[in-house]
Amino acid sequence: MNEEIDEYDIYHQDFTTASEWEVLIARIEEIISEWHLTKSKVSKSCSEYSKRWITKSEELKFRGLYFTLSYHALESIKSQEVENDEKSLLTELQEGLWSATTNFMDDLDGSPYPVSHWFGLKRYLMLCPKSPLVDGSLIKLIMSSVNIAFANVDCAVAFFVKIREHWQHIYLGIYEDNEYKMSYDIIHLKRISNQCSHLSGLVSLFKSKISSPVPLDAVVISTKFSYELKDSDSFAWRKRSHSNEFLSIDGFDVKKLIELPFGSESNPLHSALLNAIWPHFRESAIVDSSTFSDIDPIMAPMWTITLTLRNNLSCQLSEIIGKIMNLLDNNNLLMDTLGLSRSLGLVNPLNKITEAPITISKLVKAAVGRNTQISEFKGPITDDLLMPLLYYVFPDAVEDNTFPYSERLDAESKKDINETKLCSYVKTSPEDGLVWRLSVTSARLMDAGGLPYLAHFWYEFTQELQYRWEHRILVPGMVDGAPNARTCLLHQKLQLLNCCIKKAQEGSSNATGNSSEEEFFDCSDEEGADDQLPWDRPVGRLKRLDDATLKNGAPLYIPRTQDPAPKTEDQLEEDAELMVRLGDDAKASELRARMMSASLLSDMEAFKAANPGAELCDFVRWYSPRDWKPDDGGSLGDRMLLPGNPWVEAWNVARPVPAGRQRRLFDETREAEQVLHFLRSRSVGAVGELLLPALLKAGALKAMSEGASTTSSSIGGVDKRRTFEIAARELFEAEKEACRSICVRKVLGNSAEGKPLDAAGRSRVLSAMGGALPAPTRREFTLRVKDEVGPQVMRAALSNDMTIIGAFTERTVCL
Repeated sequence: MNEEIDEYDIYHQDFTTASEWEVLIARIEEIISEWHLTKSKVSKSCSEYSKRWITKSEELKFRGLYFTLSYHALESIKSQEVENDEKSLLTELQEGLWSATTNFMDDLDGSPYPVSHWFGLKRYLMLCPKSPLVDGSLIKLIMSSVNIAFANVDCAVAFFVKIREHWQHIYLGIYEDNEYKMSYDIIHLKRISNQCSHLSGLVSLFKSKISSPVPLDAVVISTKFSYELKDSDSFAWRKRSHSNEFLSIDGFDVKKLIELPFGSESNPLHSALLNAIWPHFRESAIVDSSTFSDIDPIMAPMWTITLTLRNNLSCQLSEIIGKIMNLLDNNNLLMDTLGLSRSLGLVNPLNKITEAPITISKLVKAAVGRNTQISEFKGPITDDLLMPLLYYVFPDAVEDNTFPYSERLDAESKKDINETKLCSYVKTSPEDGLVWRLSVTSARLMDAGGLPYLAHFWYEFTQELQYRWEHRILVPGMVDGAPNARTCLLHQKLQLLNCCIKKAQEGSSNATGNSSEEEFFDCSDEEGADDQLPWDRPVGRLKRLDDATLKNGAPLYIPRTQDPAPKTEDQLEEDAELMVRLGDDAKASELRARMMSASLLSDMEAFKAANPGAELCDFVRWYSPRDWKPDDGGSLGDRMLLPGNPWVEAWNVARPVPAGRQRRLFDETREAEQVLHFLRSRSVGAVGELLLPALLKAGALKAMSEGASTTSSSIGGVDKRRTFEIAARELFEAEKEACRSICVRKVLGNSAEGKPLDAAGRSRVLSAMGGALPAPTRREFTLRVKDEVGPQVMRAALSNDMTIIGAFTERTVCL
């Protein structure tokens, strides 16, 4: 009798639930498809590539481990109009593998992983675990997942998995199509096995890995033996004189001061790596076994050398710049270093918080001290040294002018600004101008005698500027004109001082603010000046404006006006900050308009004085022609008719006052005293900030003259301090590059680093090493052969450890 069975008592297994392993495979397949790396969708083959690698990646997780699946490809420059198929993809891999055998394992190509230059790959996939993948069973499981996913989507690029410790650089890779399979294998051992310690054993191992038979003497071999030459002092190194030589009073020469020290005073070379290379020979040409070897590095067809500089390389120019950079955080007054702050009337703002109230006795003592301390002041720099330095910065102060300034500083400044050079983004001053010489001299003194020397020289510099202002003597070595915002702040300040001196030199008859009317044109007899009342007489005319007439029919005259007040970039920034702080209410807007229209009001008053009876439309016709409509007898433009227009308000309050009787827009006395006080009252860090631009540019020119690269960084939107740091680092790299170039010339002569040495270079190196080479630090062999299947390649690098990599092709379909 059949018993009735309850179907719920039967065990059910849900085969629709995907395991974690299947999820991993599916995710890999999905990513490969999304990146269009299948044979049906992969991009067309490329004939030209740049040296830039393009990378994209995705994160994966399997059994609690995190992986990164990344795709790396050389950027294509020119693509062929040929669709990829399986045969062309395999051919590309095989040709790349064969061409890569002309290079050695340490020849990098910029790829994130070395498999690209080991196997000549233009593109590849890499599955890299976040933590080392050392479990053997897990490695097999990951590799099986990769093989399944590769086959399911018909992947078109080689796929690698990184295993073992990251520092070992062990990778397992595959590529497969319908007929062939390429296997990429890497082995790393901490010890060298006996069989692999010589070439004969490596050839036997290589042949055993090839499935197809290899003809006798068919293996082609390339060999490189590397020798580390640590005795770098064997190569002559030109000792450079220290930068403080110019301080010697005996035989003082300013030319020693002009030339900035550059490079390393001691030998910068740490070691040289000599490579003896046999680029191509058959396996029977050289014998290298466990009992005998006829490999002689001296007889190698090619020698190359690569140099390694010391890690803590000390460069003289960078040290000088670094000392000035270290001053930037010092907020103490520079004159405090000499004890002159109080005698000069300078007080650090931070000290005012705790300062006692000022009394008459204090003022008397300060006045007495000001007259005595400065006259008796003796700085750390002796007069025998100080005077030549000052005459170098101010060459017009001595009749025997040995170092005059160029008369074309303006043209040189423009040329220097427009050219792309090292540190071109730093605002500087004309080459070999006053600011240039001052900065270089101050930096050399800072390097030689520390902060007291710098403070003393800066004090003498400001004293000379004070003397020149009082005696109306122009500051030499400056570009003429108003402060140029494209130059550094110190240069702008000295340009402003020269503007003040020129204004003062004009004399009382031509100075702005003089009540004399002799400088202005009077009304001609034809215009009936005698018939006009005194307050209606025209004053301050310069010339007529062609045939233009006022609205009342009288001729229109251009008035004499005041020049706009020249300002430096810090003054413009202060004005902008003040505008912002005023607020947004109506009163603030009115005050802001007055501040901005001071020059406009001055010109309106001068125009009214020169053209009695003029109207606003007459002024606009001359001052702003685009706001004037000449049609229908002339009228104001639309912009001038807007309500609340500041031009209308300014015209209504403007009085007919010639420029000579107006309040001066530019008070040269006040501005000059402000410039001098600005320079005297600088903190240590502020003086360093003023000197650095020209010093950095002088260092850049020195580096370029020594053969450094002229490429410059592209920066923007960073503050001044950050700009200095970038420029200093750029100069340090340029100085290291120049040191390397000097080392190359000393060691290699006319040969280039990494290129074959000529006979003279080989003799120089061999002579420096005493005629014999030490034991090799590394031996590398590349074995290759082309059989009926494709290229078979094996590389071996033998040092304290052993790395063997191989790329072998086998046929998967029997013919």
